[in-house]
Amino acid sequence: MKRSAPYLNTVCAYGGVSYIIQQNALSRGVDIVVGTPGRTIELLKGNSLKLGEVEYLVLDEADQMLSFGFEEDVEIIFGNLPSKHQSMFFSATLTSWVKKLARKYLDSLLQIDLVIH
Repeated sequence: MKRSAPYLNTVCAYGGVSYIIQQNALSRGVDIVVGTPGRTIELLKGNSLKLGEVEYLVLDEADQMLSFGFEEDVEIIFGNLPSKHQSMFFSATLTSWVKKLARKYLDSLLQIDLVIH
C-alpha cells in the first residue's frame, strides 16, 4: 500500500465546495472516493459518479447517518452498488437502523465490540 499510495487517485466529495471541481476530478478517473451521502447522491444523479466497479464501501459513523436524515440517501447509494463488493460499517452504537441495514446489505456479518463487558 505504501508504494502504491502515490499512484492512487482520490476525490473528496462533499457540499460547500464547487460541484464542478469534484465532477471534473471524477471525470479523470479515481481509485478512492470519500463522500458525504448528500453530495454522493448529487454526483450519482448527475452521472458524474458511477458505482458499477466499486469493490469496497466503507460507511463510517453509520449510526449518525440516520440521526442526520441520510437513511434514504444511504439506501440509494447501496442500490447503485454492484452485487459483488465488500461493505464495512463502523458505528459507535448499534441502533435498530444500523442493525437493519447490516442484515439487508451484509452477507457475512462480523460484529466487533470494543467495549469490555
